[in-house]
Amino acid sequence: MDVYLSPDQLAMRAEVRAFLDEEYPLERITQMERDEEYPDDFYRSCAERGWTGIPVPTEHGGSDGSVVDLCVFVEEVGKTSISLATLYITGTIFGSHALHICGSSEQAARYLPAIVTGDRRFALSMSEPGAGSDFAGMETTAEKVDGGWRISGVKGPISGAERAEIIITAARTNTFPDQPRQKGITLFLVDNQADNPTPGLSFERRQHLAMKALMVNDVTYDSVFVPDDAVLGEVDDGWVNLAKLMDPERLANAAQSIGVAQAALDDAVVYANNREQYGGPIARFQAVTHPLAESQAEVAAARLLVYAAAHKRDVEGPCPMEASMAKMLANNVAGRATTAAMQVAGARGWEAESHFLRRNLEVRGCELGGGTSQIQRNIIAHHMGLRTRG
Repeated sequence: MDVYLSPDQLAMRAEVRAFLDEEYPLERITQMERDEEYPDDFYRSCAERGWTGIPVPTEHGGSDGSVVDLCVFVEEVGKTSISLATLYITGTIFGSHALHICGSSEQAARYLPAIVTGDRRFALSMSEPGAGSDFAGMETTAEKVDGGWRISGVKGPISGAERAEIIITAARTNTFPDQPRQKGITLFLVDNQADNPTPGLSFERRQHLAMKALMVNDVTYDSVFVPDDAVLGEVDDGWVNLAKLMDPERLANAAQSIGVAQAALDDAVVYANNREQYGGPIARFQAVTHPLAESQAEVAAARLLVYAAAHKRDVEGPCPMEASMAKMLANNVAGRATTAAMQVAGARGWEAESHFLRRNLEVRGCELGGGTSQIQRNIIAHHMGLRTRG
C-alpha cells in the first residue's frame, strides 16, 4: 500500500524506523509517559539527522520536503509514540508552514534556519477554555500600544506550549459587525525563552491520560507585550492564514493516527499468536481474528486516502475537503482498530501501563486535536455544496 511513496521516501521511513526501534523501545516510552519526561533528546536527534528541516525551504537550510514526506515521517513516529509525533508536528510543521505561508521575509530569515537546527520549537495557541470548535468566539485580545501590542487572555489546551520557544498566538484585535466573526483575529509570534522569560506569560500544566511526555498547557497572557514585527501576516486577517495552515496539520494528524492504529494491530497479532487458551493460540478463533482483519482493511483504506490527499496538497495546493476527509476517516478507523486490539489483549490490555490502552487513549487525543470529527464533517458537507451556512 505504498503507491504514493518514492524510493527516497521508503528509505527515509526505514531510517526513521531503525532509529526509533533503537532509541525508543516500548519500555522507554512507558517510562517517559510515567515520568512526564519531555523528549528533548528526540527533538535534538531529529535536528541532527536533518528531519526538522523537512518542511523548510532549501534557501533557509531545509530540504523543502513535501506534505507526503511529512506524512511518511509522522506516521512512522506515531507507531512509537504520539508524544514524539505531536512534538514534531507542533514544534516543526506549525512554525515552518506558518512562516512560509504568511510570514515576512525578515521573520522567515530569523526563524526558519533555527527550526532546521532545532534551536526553535513552535506551539500553536488557538483554543481557549470557552472557544474550542467555536474558534471565532475567542476572548483573548490584543490591544495596540506604542511600538507593539499587549495580549491578554487565557488559551488552552495547547500542546507543548511551556517548552516551545515561539508560541503562535491568535488574539482578537478588532470586531466588524457587518462581517463574519472570524474577521478581526490576528496572529502573533510570542517569545518564550527559558533564559529570558516574557513578562506576563505563564503556564499551567493540564493532566491528561495520554501524551504526558509532551505536556499540555493552559497559557495565561497577562498584558504580554509583543513588538509590531511580531505580527504574523496581516492584522485582522489571522483566520485566513490559519485556514491555510490547517491542511498540513490535519494530514499530519491523520498520518500519526494511522501509525498508532497499525502499531496496535501489529502488537495484537503478536499477542494473539502467543497467547494460549483452550490448548492453543487464541489466533485460531475467528472471534479474535476477524475484528483485527476488518480493522487492517480499514487502516489500509484510510492510509490510501491520507496519502492521496497529501499528494493533492503538494500538486494542487489547498484541499480542505480532502484533508478533512482524511483526518475524519483516519481518526475514526484508528479508534476502532485500537479498541479491537485492546479487546484481544483482554484484562492485560486494560492495565495502567499497557501499550494497548495507551494507544487507544492516544487516538482519542488525535480525534480531538485539529478539529473534531464533527467539525470535519461540517467542512466536508460545506464543500460538497450542502447549504450548511446561513
